[in-house]
Amino acid sequence: MTLSERTERMADFVAERIEFLTFLACVCALVALLTGMPGEKALAFTAINLPFGLFLLVGLGFSTTLSFAWRLPVTTLLLALPPMAIMDMGGAWMNPIAVWCVYGLLAFEVIWQARPRARLTTQ
Repeated sequence: MTLSERTERMADFVAERIEFLTFLACVCALVALLTGMPGEKALAFTAINLPFGLFLLVGLGFSTTLSFAWRLPVTTLLLALPPMAIMDMGGAWMNPIAVWCVYGLLAFEVIWQARPRARLTTQ
């Protein structure tokens, strides 16, 4: 693999991660507002979820080396732990429906990112 190919793969990797965090922030804000949280609480809801999104990204990165039989339960656990921790930290102002909707949508995003992709060939 040449240097340019490695650089391109690293740029794709970073772009996918930035896309994931942007998706998380947008979904958090949208779900918070749709479930009736006022602006300041929606911003706090988004701020609480971003570190957990980073935790999820790191956990998913470490689990890529595992076989499918281990990766599926680890991914499920990684998607279930943050909402439970967030609801434990959040207090009365946080809507549990919003929390579970955000992580349900993140699960769909993880499934979407894991789909097989066709390789583009140039001639």
